[in-house]
Amino acid sequence: MKIFSDLIIRFSRSWPLFLLAAVVTFGSLYLFMGVIQPRFETLTGGAVPYDLQNELTVEQVYTQLATYPAEARQLYYVFSAIDFAFPLFASLFLAAITAFSLRYLWPTAYEWIGENKLWWLLLVPALFDWAENIFALTVITNYGQELRGAAAAMIYAKMGKLTLVTLSQLLGWSLLLLATLKWAFLTIRRKLSVR
Repeated sequence: MKIFSDLIIRFSRSWPLFLLAAVVTFGSLYLFMGVIQPRFETLTGGAVPYDLQNELTVEQVYTQLATYPAEARQLYYVFSAIDFAFPLFASLFLAAITAFSLRYLWPTAYEWIGENKLWWLLLVPALFDWAENIFALTVITNYGQELRGAAAAMIYAKMGKLTLVTLSQLLGWSLLLLATLKWAFLTIRRKLSVR
């Protein structure tokens, strides 16, 4: 876990690495929603990839899969290839924001988390996203068979991912907002004290 904790710290201290995480994250989102999703909807008569449906049920998985022509399944494989890189970089992006903000706001907490190698916990949402991807691919590659256990596991992984991503985003963006407010307050106070 030390490797992952160290990786987060590196991304939070290096602008080029942070920008790389941002570019991969937002570039992937653009590919998912701006390029792949419209084409996928055209091929399937309106269905979007499973990963983009937050209230998906096992029944819907197989109802929709029946409408997937071979070209849609191939497109899903492209989607999935991108979606194996996306969770890592999206988690690194949010984790870097969290570490950067906490380092500024509360250095002792930042040091304690680093000493105990706990930064890796911010990458757990990626594990659930990868699990969702694996089960989705299992369902799709077994087209013609109903692997309801795999479909249910995909739904549970999706629920875990959504919960953890929401918590991650709340933590990261809240800390960044607090750090920004602290920086603005200290800057204004310093300027006023110079006068």
